[in-house]
Amino acid sequence: MDSRERRCPGGNVQEVQIKKFFVFLSVGLNIIFVAAAVGGYYALASGYFINLFIQPAHERWVSQFEVLPVLPGDTVFLGDSITEGGSWHELFPDGKVRNRGIGGDVTAGVLARVGQVSRGAPAQVFLLIGTNDLAFGVSENEIVANVKSIVEEIRSESPATEIYVQSVLPRAVEYRERVESLNRLLQSEIHGTARWIDLYPLFLDADGSIRNTYSNDELHLNGQGYLAWRDAIRSSVATN
Repeated sequence: MDSRERRCPGGNVQEVQIKKFFVFLSVGLNIIFVAAAVGGYYALASGYFINLFIQPAHERWVSQFEVLPVLPGDTVFLGDSITEGGSWHELFPDGKVRNRGIGGDVTAGVLARVGQVSRGAPAQVFLLIGTNDLAFGVSENEIVANVKSIVEEIRSESPATEIYVQSVLPRAVEYRERVESLNRLLQSEIHGTARWIDLYPLFLDADGSIRNTYSNDELHLNGQGYLAWRDAIRSSVATN
């Protein structure tokens, strides 16, 4: 057997390995391309959904709040759909409460409309906001900066108002680290300007998600969830 024959098997193995590499590379690039295309589609669909449904609904609520102003002595619940879903008049029948939650809202949205609250010089504001920001990929620093600006605007326009910032609630387990990190930063940054209410541990299940007894979609609260929230803040809510 000559030297060319001895090199042939090794050469064939090397050729096969090279071919496999390019096959894997091709498959990998196709996966990346498809993922990017799908991601672009969902980003487009998400933007369409927000423009068609979320934004008009937000504008309708803001318009309604403009003609039904907050008044001195009110206790205002301010936030997103988790706040909006609460029957606060029934949860606190002895209080002068107003629901200023809007489904899908984010910290920037609340900041844009907080003047409707602060102008009325309410007795109290209970703020819960930030979970939608996390879902939309807004950075922790931006979320916290917006919350601080919300608090500062209320404090500036209505110095006597008691301001309560409530921790972002647990949701699906994949959000656990981000929610807990955001809550730590929020608690630290609002210290001295608002009162902190840590609802998070109350709603946290052993697996790191929100408790099934309090939510049926790993985000929004059911009746038992609102009762638990009410009981957690009952001693702080003003009554007539």
